[in-house]
Amino acid sequence: MKEISFNMEDGPRGSQCLELEDHDCENDHLPVDHEHVQDLLLQLDPYKSMGPEGFHPRILKGLADVIVKPLLMIFEYSWESREVPAD
Repeated sequence: MKEISFNMEDGPRGSQCLELEDHDCENDHLPVDHEHVQDLLLQLDPYKSMGPEGFHPRILKGLADVIVKPLLMIFEYSWESREVPAD
């Protein structure tokens, strides 16, 4: 599996992106797929509190089949551009 580290820069939020560092990867394919992401969403504990992103796990779990595709699109864009959106 590919190891990724993030270079976080101090500063105001906005259109800033975090830069990904490549650690001698064997291939450039996204290491997750539709089933993996949906599986992880379905494993969320609906009785836990919200995370820092402000989404309740019950909502994420309930909408797993709907949000998998947009999440994969975000992951794929970040992977290909080697940037992580600050928001």
